[in-house]
Amino acid sequence: MSSILNMIVSRLITAKMSAGSKASIVISADNGTIVLPIVPADLPEVSNPQNNETFESVLGTMSVMGTLGLRKVSLKGLLPVDVSKYPYANPLGSTAAEVINFINQCRAKNNAARIVIAYSDGSVYLNMACLINSFEYYIDNVKDYHYCMELLEYRSVSPLGGLVS
Repeated sequence: MSSILNMIVSRLITAKMSAGSKASIVISADNGTIVLPIVPADLPEVSNPQNNETFESVLGTMSVMGTLGLRKVSLKGLLPVDVSKYPYANPLGSTAAEVINFINQCRAKNNAARIVIAYSDGSVYLNMACLINSFEYYIDNVKDYHYCMELLEYRSVSPLGGLVS
């Protein structure tokens, strides 16, 4: 199922990406797929912690290597109501209303999502199953929306007993 979803998302990125676009951000879930119309100038930082432990012993301070923690991504950007106002916007990107409705439905239905950030040459910066931890937006005086969302990696247990992201 995961490989089918990855294939579909990959094809959507290729189909939705405009010729001048360097990167595209696609978020998909059971309730659909959105393409952010404007990709931030700097791609988001991916936080990738390791759950190491430090403790005091009779020998002194010790550290034990832990497992990898959950990755976290924060996105901030603009969701224009009319993408034609911005020459750098992806003309095939989702509208502000589509993005806001998609995110709100995803959260209301407790759906995990998948974020894929890929370059126009086909290389992938990030492909991660995620939960939408927070989503905030406001409208400015020209009626465009600005948003901020935090995505946390979602892992499920595979039939073979391992974790899958």
